Amino acid sequence: MSRNSFLLSLTKKSPFPGNFSTNRWSDLCAPRITELDVKMFLEHNPSVFRRYVMDSVSVEILDDLIKRKRRATSCRVTKRHKTFLGDYEALSTKVVASKLLESVNSNNLLGRMEELSKILTHAVNGDSHSLYIPKNNDTELHTYRGGVTILYGPTGKGSTVAAHVFETKASLTVSDLSLELGRFPKGTGPGEAIDVSVLCVPLILPSDDIIGVIEVVRNSKKHPFSRSDIQMAHALLSWMVACINENNMKRVLNSQQHLNDFLLETTRIIFDEMTSTDLLVQKIMMFTKNLVNADRCSMFLVDEETNELYADYFDEGMKTEDGQSIISKKTQIRFHRDKGIAGYVAQSGKVVNIIDAYMDSRFNPEVDRLTGYKTRNILCMPIVSNDQVVGVVQLINSNRGEHFTNADENAFRMFSVYCAMALHYSRLYNLLVRQQNQYKVALEVIQYHIVCKEEEMKELLADPFIKEEDIPFDFFMFDFCAYNFGHILPQLFVHMVIDMFGEDTFEMEQLCRFTITVRKNYRDIAYHNWDHGFHVAHSLWCMMRSSPGIFTKFEQMAILMSGICHDVDHRGYNNAFFSKMNLPLASLYSTSVMEQHHYKHTVTILQMNGKGIFSFLTASEYKKMLGMVQFCILATDLALYFPNQKTLTKQLDDNIFNIQDPDCKKKAISIMMTGADLCAISKPWETQGLTVDFLYEEFYDQGDLEKSHGIEPLPMMDRERIKERPQQQVGFIDFICLPLYRTLYRILPGSEPLLEGCIRSREGWGRMKEEYDEEERNRKDAEEKKEKEGGKEQTGDISGEKGATTDEN
Repeated sequence: MSRNSFLLSLTKKSPFPGNFSTNRWSDLCAPRITELDVKMFLEHNPSVFRRYVMDSVSVEILDDLIKRKRRATSCRVTKRHKTFLGDYEALSTKVVASKLLESVNSNNLLGRMEELSKILTHAVNGDSHSLYIPKNNDTELHTYRGGVTILYGPTGKGSTVAAHVFETKASLTVSDLSLELGRFPKGTGPGEAIDVSVLCVPLILPSDDIIGVIEVVRNSKKHPFSRSDIQMAHALLSWMVACINENNMKRVLNSQQHLNDFLLETTRIIFDEMTSTDLLVQKIMMFTKNLVNADRCSMFLVDEETNELYADYFDEGMKTEDGQSIISKKTQIRFHRDKGIAGYVAQSGKVVNIIDAYMDSRFNPEVDRLTGYKTRNILCMPIVSNDQVVGVVQLINSNRGEHFTNADENAFRMFSVYCAMALHYSRLYNLLVRQQNQYKVALEVIQYHIVCKEEEMKELLADPFIKEEDIPFDFFMFDFCAYNFGHILPQLFVHMVIDMFGEDTFEMEQLCRFTITVRKNYRDIAYHNWDHGFHVAHSLWCMMRSSPGIFTKFEQMAILMSGICHDVDHRGYNNAFFSKMNLPLASLYSTSVMEQHHYKHTVTILQMNGKGIFSFLTASEYKKMLGMVQFCILATDLALYFPNQKTLTKQLDDNIFNIQDPDCKKKAISIMMTGADLCAISKPWETQGLTVDFLYEEFYDQGDLEKSHGIEPLPMMDRERIKERPQQQVGFIDFICLPLYRTLYRILPGSEPLLEGCIRSREGWGRMKEEYDEEERNRKDAEEKKEKEGGKEQTGDISGEKGATTDEN
């Protein structure tokens, strides 16, 4: 029978009458019922007490008891609470709350927790109390009393009541500790009796972190702690816990603000001074050391090529006069990526926070023995960029507490993002500087090879003006062919320039150097060479001469210079080839690959000596000139011709085209550039035959190269389809050239010879196509006839054989 059941049985009448019943009652009650038993019974059965008072206690006695109770309570509050009233004597809760917040903000949190422990002890009529604080990463409990912390013992079950409560995170009452020594063999701590009742409450923040444990003890003469005592404890302590949590949140926000300010400032400094990786490493080491308040800091970078960690800069603990850490450069150390704590972090990408370095097998104490420095704790963290560890920061000995905390880790995690960005952009910056230097060296080499030989320039400068009698008879016509006049083409170009702009516009030395340099920068290929460039410039010159008053001198200058430069450094391949072969030029320019390159190369030629031949222009005029040159050169991309041709034809048909309108003039110049680029189709038949041979030689070279890479070439680039050349030329003229020159003639009537020459070429290629078609038909007829004759002979032979066999039989 339980103690409560037994006590309850005392209130019932005995079933045995007389003395027998009395003797039994006395035998059972005398040795076993105590005052504590009665108190416990009445506490759990208050209705019994109330019935007893109502039935058996007089009003006079009850009134006297109430008066005595009031005097005792008043006396107890006055005497026992006098030691802790202090701030609580204020008349306003606002004043009390303000003082409490001030004390918490002034890092007096443990003092306030101890004070509340006293209040709770008095509130639940306890005899003593203890406040326990977790330490060493929540592995130990320390008692706190009067500002002093003393080691109490480890956390966990099977030890003390406080350790058990800390582990379970649940409030607990122990009615009689002497009966619970199996669960709590070490009781409530040193010097405490075991015949006591215990109330133990953990102080748990909403974040689930335990900041302390309050333990209240009653001696055995009083009744045990009850459920109402736990409720009282929760009512008092929960408000304190909530207040502490809010205060912690405020601290976090303030710390976050300070951290943000720190990160912004350090990031600004890092990126402002991002001139080299060495300087950046020093900055990161100093800022990280200050961020977590470490005694020493080291940083290792990852060498992906050798799979090693290396460091050039070291922190030996020395400081400047103003307190700044001295990060000095020493002999570089290197070690494999899988060695030591830093190597582990570099390999795994995980954070290592070592509370006691000498208890960790990965720590090498030999360094401490050699240097005399004592390593207590280590925080080693990776710097991650693009999911790869690019560096490792190792911090030694926290100056802020016993060891590095989770807050230190979180602060560095945020800072490491900035470090990773800074390292990444520092490497890009260094790479860019290196590439710029390489570019400058390459440009010097290119300029040496681009610029014409000085003796060639001086030779032209000595005699730039061609004599009238040396000018070819057809030079002023579209039919002019440059193939037989290579030796005087520079003089002829100077003649075109002077004819259009006079002798005083360009400085003669600059003009001669420009002309010879442009000639040098055309490659020695079959078609897109210096001769072709001259033909295009000559055709444009003829167009403008035959259409006076339409274009300004500025526009004429841009058109003529664009014509002579429009294919500089051509490699003999079309735009599609560079994309198919994934060549660097295709990655530089998404459209008009070669035309973009021709323009860039033209600018390089022009700017080798300031502005080159355009040195007489102002800065704004020069910029405008380059813009027009770019437009003209890009217009030679045949892909841009088709929409331009369609627009112009519609404007002409609708009678809304006006050559003086800026937009219409740009379209006219664009189609002029295309017409000049294809002018070979309008040359006399003899010239055109040579030109087409040169052109197809380039086509076939490209086709052969594409075949070697497993690419099927276009029919016109397939050497095996050479007999289709007339058909291809007819199709090219009908689809592109005739519509082009018809439109150009409607805009510039002076370009009529180009249209007429194109028509003649169409007739010539048409005749050749018919001849090829006739030969092909005759060839096929001959093959069919031969096949038929061969079939008849074979049939006759078989019949003869059969006849002979019959005769023989």
